[in-house]
Formats: sequence, C-alpha cells, structure tokens
Amino acid sequence: MLSIGVDPARCTRCRRCEAVCEMTHGGDGQGGRSRVRIRDSGWPPISICRHCESAPCADACVSGAIRLDPVAGVVEIDVARCVGCWSCVMECPFAAIAMVDVAGQGARAYKCDGCREWGFPRCVAYCPTGALRAGAGAGEMSGRVRRQRAARVLPGRPTGGARA
Repeated sequence: MLSIGVDPARCTRCRRCEAVCEMTHGGDGQGGRSRVRIRDSGWPPISICRHCESAPCADACVSGAIRLDPVAGVVEIDVARCVGCWSCVMECPFAAIAMVDVAGQGARAYKCDGCREWGFPRCVAYCPTGALRAGAGAGEMSGRVRRQRAARVLPGRPTGGARA
C-alpha cells in the first residue's frame, strides 16, 4: 500500500514538489496541473493525497468514481464516473482533492495519482528537505485519529470538552 507522509516542520515552501508534479503530468511548471499544492496559510501546509488505507473520500463518493486499487495500493479517481458533487473534497481530511473543469463535462475531482507510471511519487524524490516521504505506512493513521486531527484544526470548532 502506497502511503505519502508529510512533515510540515521540514517544509520550506520552496514549491519544488508542485513544479515537479506539474511537469511530470504534462504541464508547463506553472501549477495548473500540479496535484500537490503548497498553502501559504492554514492546515495542512502541503495538500497531497496520502492514499489512505480506509479512504474517507472513497466512502463519500456517491458515484463510485473513487476507489482503492488493491494491486497498486493507491486511491484512484475514474474521472468518467465522477459526477462533480464535491463530496470527496468535503470529506478529505488533508485538503488533497480539487475540482477542475473538464472540457464539456464540468467540474471533476482531481488528486495525486502516486505517479503510478513512474513507480514512485516524483514529488517525494525531488523534495530537498525530506518533508515528503512515501512507502508502506509513511502517512498512515487510523480513521479516528484522522478525524480528531481534522476537527482540531478547523476554525470555529470546539476542540474538546463542552460543546456549543
């Protein structure tokens, strides 16, 4: 199972991962096709699919377009099945899914594919600080822990104790 982990303390926001991803996927290095996004503020600082073993985006997908490929060990999107409902975007605890306009079809989900055709995520290979890592278990956490961490960082939400 591929897993991508992020160490936010090591990220210098050099944006090399964005540029490498963009060029790997046929773009011009300007970020339009990058499946990795560096955020100047907010959490997480690096938005990239962690390829969760129990992917909340796949559970939320109403059309069945998102699924775990058990052979490759990655969470993948079948763009032809995507209906553009945004459920996966809302459920992803890592802000890793974006909606992009597909000519004549409207908005469709778009995220990291793990660089399956290269056998290893290129963003990880070119990260100069080691903020990104990949391999079995590199970014794993239980569903409960994922939800707790996401709830802690959302603005305006109680972090525990009494509820409003």
